[in-house]
Order: sequence, then C-alpha cells, then structure tokens
Amino acid sequence: MMLLRYKQLHPIAIVVTTAVLLVACTEKAADSNQAKTVAPPAVTTVTEDKIAKLQREAQAGDPDAQYNLAYLFENGLGVPKNEAKALELYRQAADQGHSAAQNNLDAMSSSK
Repeated sequence: MMLLRYKQLHPIAIVVTTAVLLVACTEKAADSNQAKTVAPPAVTTVTEDKIAKLQREAQAGDPDAQYNLAYLFENGLGVPKNEAKALELYRQAADQGHSAAQNNLDAMSSSK
C-alpha cells in the first residue's frame, strides 16, 4: 500500500518542481531583459588626475577612455552628471567597435 501511495505522489512532485523551475527561469529572464548599463572595470577610484588622463585619451580617440569617461558622466562620478555628454562619448566609442559602449548606448537610449 505504501508503494502505491509513493507512485501517486511522484508525478505530483515532478509537476510542482517543474513549475517552480519555470517561474524561477522566467523571473531571471525578465530581470536580464531590463536595460542596464555596465560599469567599466577600469573605473575603480575616481581622482582628478584619472579624469584628466581619461579626457586627454578620449580626445585622442581612445575608445576605452571614451567609454570609461562616458560612464563617469552618465553616473556623475567625479564629474557633474551629464547624460548628453555620456551619450556622445558612448557613441564615439561604439563607432570604433567598442561593444560595451554600444550596449550602454542602447541601454541609455531605450530608457528614454
């Protein structure tokens, strides 16, 4: 008798487990679809010297510097927050094939 009861509960456990996993996967997918900009790994501490160096390198056409500086302007880290300047710098870096800059440019554009 106990064996019969176990066999009856087993399919129910499978259905419940599957439902829980589907809900968890759906929530994770929804979270990952929200537009978020990605922080550059090079921006750990923001000093005036670092900002000045990034500005020189960005003006010289360095896409990594343009990306890092854009992130600072987007978030107001060490500089006044300036989304227009951030978009401009992300666009410059993205035009040179910087994929993270393109992702952040897309995220900023879709949030407006």
